[in-house]
Amino acid sequence: MTHREHKIQSQPVMSIALANRANANLLKRMLGHDFHVQDALADESEEAALGVDLIVADTASLQHYHKKILHLRNRADPITLPVLLVTDSRTQVPPRITAELGHSVDDILRIPTTQAELSARINNLLRLRALSQEQESNRQQLVGVVSALRTLNACDSVVVRAKSEDELLSAICRTIVDEENYDLAWVGFAIDQADKPIQIHTSAGPAAAFLSELKLGWGKDLKGSGTVGQALRTGKTRVVNNIAHEPSLAHIKERARCHGLASAITLPLIFESGLPGCLAIYSRNPGHFGHEECQLLERLADNLVFGLKALRTLRESEHQSAKIHYLAYTDALTGLPNRRHLIHSLDGMLDTANHSDTSGAVLFIDLDRFKLINDALGHEVGDQVLVQVGQRLQSAVRNDDQVIRQGGDEFLVLMNHEPRQGGTSTREQLITNAYALANRIIAHLTEPLTTGNFTHHLGASIGISLYPDHGQNATLLIENADKAMFEAKRQGGDRYLLFSEDLSASRQQRFAMESRLREALDNEEFELYYQPIFELDSCRIVAAEALIRWPQSDGEILMPGSFMPVVEETGMIKPLGDWVLESAARQLKVWHDQGYQLDMAVNVSLNQLHSGCIAESFAALVRPHIDPRWIHLEVTENALMNDPEAIEMILEELHAKGFQLAIDDFGTGYSSLSRLQHLSIQTLKIDRSFISELGKPDSKGAALVSIIQQMAASLNLNTIAEGIETDEQRRFLQTTTEANGWGQGFWLSRAVPAHELELRLKEQHRNLN
Repeated sequence: MTHREHKIQSQPVMSIALANRANANLLKRMLGHDFHVQDALADESEEAALGVDLIVADTASLQHYHKKILHLRNRADPITLPVLLVTDSRTQVPPRITAELGHSVDDILRIPTTQAELSARINNLLRLRALSQEQESNRQQLVGVVSALRTLNACDSVVVRAKSEDELLSAICRTIVDEENYDLAWVGFAIDQADKPIQIHTSAGPAAAFLSELKLGWGKDLKGSGTVGQALRTGKTRVVNNIAHEPSLAHIKERARCHGLASAITLPLIFESGLPGCLAIYSRNPGHFGHEECQLLERLADNLVFGLKALRTLRESEHQSAKIHYLAYTDALTGLPNRRHLIHSLDGMLDTANHSDTSGAVLFIDLDRFKLINDALGHEVGDQVLVQVGQRLQSAVRNDDQVIRQGGDEFLVLMNHEPRQGGTSTREQLITNAYALANRIIAHLTEPLTTGNFTHHLGASIGISLYPDHGQNATLLIENADKAMFEAKRQGGDRYLLFSEDLSASRQQRFAMESRLREALDNEEFELYYQPIFELDSCRIVAAEALIRWPQSDGEILMPGSFMPVVEETGMIKPLGDWVLESAARQLKVWHDQGYQLDMAVNVSLNQLHSGCIAESFAALVRPHIDPRWIHLEVTENALMNDPEAIEMILEELHAKGFQLAIDDFGTGYSSLSRLQHLSIQTLKIDRSFISELGKPDSKGAALVSIIQQMAASLNLNTIAEGIETDEQRRFLQTTTEANGWGQGFWLSRAVPAHELELRLKEQHRNLN
């Protein structure tokens, strides 16, 4: 009988070794069927004797098997393997045999004897064995509990010290194996996939190879039928005291045997949210996991879950903090650092102890002509353009420089200046490097750019400030670079400019002008003056051009050239332009009511044409006072060159509302003659620069004016000659104009207030009548 087979027997196993067969048979009959009897001492296989609960021997057998009996008793220690010595009552027991009591023999029975005495002696010896077994079991459980407590304390320390989930899980598995001398510990987590696999995260122990290519699952298939899958599905601890006898582990028992694994415990790791995991521990000893030890290991698993939750919460908090930091310091559209990042970075650089050795430049970049793209094609296309601009800027700067998006169509570049090897850092070198960088940026940005099925041509105005020369903090440096950029844009754009104190004073004056303009607009301090437009032959006033003026408190009257650029830049052009158009229409109605059937010319800026709903909003301003057909809207030739297709559509819509349309300053731009024939215009205003050349020796002005007039006539367009200052000029124009042309200029009248023009109209009316 094998040791395994003995373990499933329900009767005590007794080995009888009596030289006298009659005595042996008598003993068997007296015992009946209460014992399983075998001759284990005579069997050469030691395994056959491992399952014996009691040995019965006589003097002869004791002497013959003395060494084997001592070996088996020592092998069973600390569990008692009792030996009962049977002697004949008629013979004297030798002293040397009596001396074996407590050594190789536990009791002596003299025969013949009664069945009651025999049973009592045997039961006492079996009770002695049972007590020793219980004592050993208690000792082992105590050792397991103490070891588990030690492991629990060591693992608690790991939970407290771990800085990451990977570190915690690896240290837990190593600690369990090192402290408890287990053969394997591993941690795995359920994966939310169709086949419901379990992914082993980390493992430790001499039997770690057991996990190689092992497929575990938490579904109800073969992979999930084992104790690990059951623990994850039910959330309850699963203990296997003998893997070889566990039916649900039949598919891996041979694998476990090869790696010396006999028992196991699977502890589920349950989280409030997310999929569960498990902690699995294996031992080479069957029945290793006692009740108290399992309770302590469950506490360890609970503490591990607590530690994992804490680390995951910390990780999520750090992730959120990093995300908040990213959002706070990064531009959402382009992914570039934002202004806040630049301020933080540059201020930190300037605050260092060696800031006197720190030098560099801030480049403030504003895109030229971007607003046209944004207004005509929409913000989605505009955003795509800005992303490409950010990429081009990054390709233009050096690795040590930073590209920042300020906002809108404004970007910043922080240029860190480092002198060449062995050289000295001078202001001249710094300026030279900043200029070179600005040139590269302008070159990159002026290359054609394609988005939204359109090819766009941008430019850039760049202002440069130097640190620490132009400021000891980032905000001031950005502000000064902005001032330089503003002046570069005012000078026409597509250029760079270095900040100076003169620019600062000019910028302050400009801000003061802006503040005063807003106040004047709110208080309606502006006035309209009107310059007469007359027939060249009769000199009769047939129209007037409305021109804005800004009266000052000291009596000075400011002309448009001194304040309109600021109006355009600050976005006040729409409300001010609306006021001009409505005021001109209102005044024209007054004159019509007085019997003066004049037309009215009103200048329209490019920014007004890109403000949305132009045609309908213009008509809504005019209709309450006068029919739009009496209003001539004048657009400069240069305005037609900016996004000509969009402008052509706007002009067509305006004409559809009844407005007359004129091209102002014609001849100074580069408008396409082929496009000119498709524009919804009725009048060309010949620029004063051509008129001023009339009558001068060797001047080509007369020929050019004549060409313009002939072209206009062939296109069925009217002409108005601007800037007529002499009667000689008027007469020349009269002779070259095929139809009855119009003119305006100081020869007849400068722009005057409405009441003064009314006097001229009255006088003209009297003369005609």
